[in-house]
Amino acid sequence: MIKIKNMVMISVFTALMCILTVFSPAIPISLLKIAITLQTLIVMITGIMLRPIDAFFSMLLYIVLGAIGLPVFSNFQSGLSVIIGPNGGFIIAFPFAAFLISLFKGNKSFWRLLTVNIIFGIVFVYILGTLSLSVVLKLRYCSTLISMTVFFIPDILKALLAAATGYKLKQYKIYNAG
Repeated sequence: MIKIKNMVMISVFTALMCILTVFSPAIPISLLKIAITLQTLIVMITGIMLRPIDAFFSMLLYIVLGAIGLPVFSNFQSGLSVIIGPNGGFIIAFPFAAFLISLFKGNKSFWRLLTVNIIFGIVFVYILGTLSLSVVLKLRYCSTLISMTVFFIPDILKALLAAATGYKLKQYKIYNAG
């Protein structure tokens, strides 16, 4: 049975994802119809701060809210068309990435957090996102994956910020069920 504390934290991180996705500008830097957002940063922090199942449900709830019509996806978008569209693979990857980050975060040392953020918050998300991008836009997978390199530096910076935040917050005993 899920505790109220866990439900509250799931909701808090879902709300954080919704708010920062909608109110932080999406910066388009690619011809592939994708932009730099704070979404992966929130996925990483969610994975660091919550238990694996809670991290998964938090990001899944975000997807459900967008799928039923609330404009919580980037650029105030919503609906199933976003999930089955070019960026859908990235969005679908979020719950799994948050779960895996939480599962492998270990003792929350900075280097451990940075490593799991890069592996699951960047590489894993890129693999699934690029797959949907290449299928929907009818592009070769390898070419599409190579085009993702323009996002790597900003995403590394997000991984660093999430790792530093998680490392610092563990000292303050802020909610950490994981």
